[in-house]
Amino acid sequence: MDSSHIAAILRQSAQAVFDALELFEGEGASGQRESQYALDLVADRAACDVLISQDLAVFSEESGRHGSGPIVVVVDPVDGSTNCDRGIPFYSISLCALDGAGPLVSLVENLVTRDVYEAERGRGATRNGLPIHSSGRTAHHGALIGVNGILTSRPPWGQVRTLGSAALELCLVADGSLDGYVQVGGAAIHPWDYLAGMHIVDEAGGAIRSSDGAELIVVDDVERRPLAAATQILADQLIEDLEFL
Repeated sequence: MDSSHIAAILRQSAQAVFDALELFEGEGASGQRESQYALDLVADRAACDVLISQDLAVFSEESGRHGSGPIVVVVDPVDGSTNCDRGIPFYSISLCALDGAGPLVSLVENLVTRDVYEAERGRGATRNGLPIHSSGRTAHHGALIGVNGILTSRPPWGQVRTLGSAALELCLVADGSLDGYVQVGGAAIHPWDYLAGMHIVDEAGGAIRSSDGAELIVVDDVERRPLAAATQILADQLIEDLEFL
């Protein structure tokens, strides 16, 4: 299965999630596990049904592992579930197809604006089909940084944003809207939150680092602390800044 075919399947999966959420009228917790919403289950079913029907293996935040094969798609059917449930218009679907060499094809779609971010290994990154690139910023002073977690002291950056969807925030680094994205105050995210966005940042010319040195390309239910920046120089500065936050 070539990357263009996989990309088409990921788009179908994203469309299925959008359609399912358009019809869904519920709200609140799923009652199955902490921090899971009813909408997560609806979206997960829609996303996974498409992927599984195309003989792709799946690893989903909401329903775990399905199938086996050389390509596995890591799925967060709604990244920013709290935003979605509370009516805050910033949430997405995040899909990353990996082979033995790592991320191959990724898609993150803003389920409100319908902006679609995509990347294929070695072919760059796009937003709505047009090439995107990171901002190129090298200085942390004056930088606009996305933050996951709670800051306990003032960083040396220009401004911060805490938006609630890691996948989308990483894509904002990829297209230059943000200069960086970090975990602070002990916060961490999971591979389904960041793998697709990380791939898109990388293909857009940005830098990806692990704040604590842990391996980021994993297909497992583990916490990680990825950091994204417009450039390697800025990434180095952000790593140093985190020591004091």
